[in-house]
Amino acid sequence: MDTLQELIRSTLEFYARFDVQPQLESAVRVFREEVDELIEAAALGTDPAHIAEEAADVMVTAIGICLSRGVDPAALIEQAQKVVIKNDRKTHETHAVNEQGKIARRTD
Repeated sequence: MDTLQELIRSTLEFYARFDVQPQLESAVRVFREEVDELIEAAALGTDPAHIAEEAADVMVTAIGICLSRGVDPAALIEQAQKVVIKNDRKTHETHAVNEQGKIARRTD
């Protein structure tokens, strides 16, 4: 999770450099803008490097939302590690792709 730690550190330093404490309303607005840009880049079949850039911007703005609500950066890393473990445990026996295209726990 070194890259995630670096992204969080960089985001914290970015806000500090501009003497800004993220506020929920503006953080959500910027997050939505970045998500829209990612969706647009993907829908248009943009260069994969540009799509990756937009995805990274979404990650940074998601961190900003968490910071605006006082989430401890260590908690973000801990939750990311839990998601990795949870995803690694999912198999075809435990999960399936549902009608909406989401991988979900099997109900059959």
